[in-house]
Amino acid sequence: MSVLILGATGNVGRHVVTELVAAGRPPRVLARDVQRAREVLGDDPEIVPGDMTDPGALLASMHGIETVFLLSPHAFDMADTQLRVIRELRRTGARIVKVSGTSSAITPDGPHACRQHWEVERVLQESGQPFVILRPNSFLQVLVGRLMLPVLAATGKLMNPLGAAGISLIDARDVGAVAARVLLARDWDGRTLSLTGPRAVTYAEIADLVAERRGEPVDVVEVTPAQVRASLVERGTPEWEADHFAEMYELFRAGESEFVTDTVEDVTGRPARSVEAFLDEVLEPAGVRA
Repeated sequence: MSVLILGATGNVGRHVVTELVAAGRPPRVLARDVQRAREVLGDDPEIVPGDMTDPGALLASMHGIETVFLLSPHAFDMADTQLRVIRELRRTGARIVKVSGTSSAITPDGPHACRQHWEVERVLQESGQPFVILRPNSFLQVLVGRLMLPVLAATGKLMNPLGAAGISLIDARDVGAVAARVLLARDWDGRTLSLTGPRAVTYAEIADLVAERRGEPVDVVEVTPAQVRASLVERGTPEWEADHFAEMYELFRAGESEFVTDTVEDVTGRPARSVEAFLDEVLEPAGVRA
């Protein structure tokens, strides 16, 4: 089954490409910056120049393609971008595999990005095109790797906006593995798959796990989602995005993303990666600061 990847160089897309290449089915990639895409993805995928928002480039890249992986950057106008893609592909008959957000937040009145995902999902489901929707919970690479650990390294403190609530964080590589299998088979057509890690963990548990690996205690500081929002704005985050993160943390704090699914193992045949395994990879040896 021939596959086109939109959003190939981001947090998830690169892992989708890696999995497809490993399966002997290198995909086609539409990329604005071909040189950067080649640096990120290697020599195996076919990379064609173009932007998914350009109808001509998008349709030209569709020659011989049966299935499209749809992922666009986290942006204020994300829904507009994805709806234009769906609209352009509607008469091609292509199957669309869309990456959405955490299931607990995909509602018409959810956080900003999740409201957008809700709208795109509704349109896709009513479009008549074959589809699969993937709803990953929050990513280890983002919540821990990009937000939590850099603050810890800079301040020596782990900020906890979730209180005692847990969250079933997922590794982006597992999302890539699920996506690759869904792209290559029709078994999941018409379904919405919720993806999580193997268990829900609290920030206090993560702090203990980090402390074990660093060989020294980690100071946990309780903060509110409103304080997180203020900090993000102070660091230059756009207001809409800071609002989105604050709303997401409110949901997480209420325990809305503690649910756990077996979807990763059901689709790939292997268990979802744990937070312990992720920390083992990204932290330096005990006694050395992250």
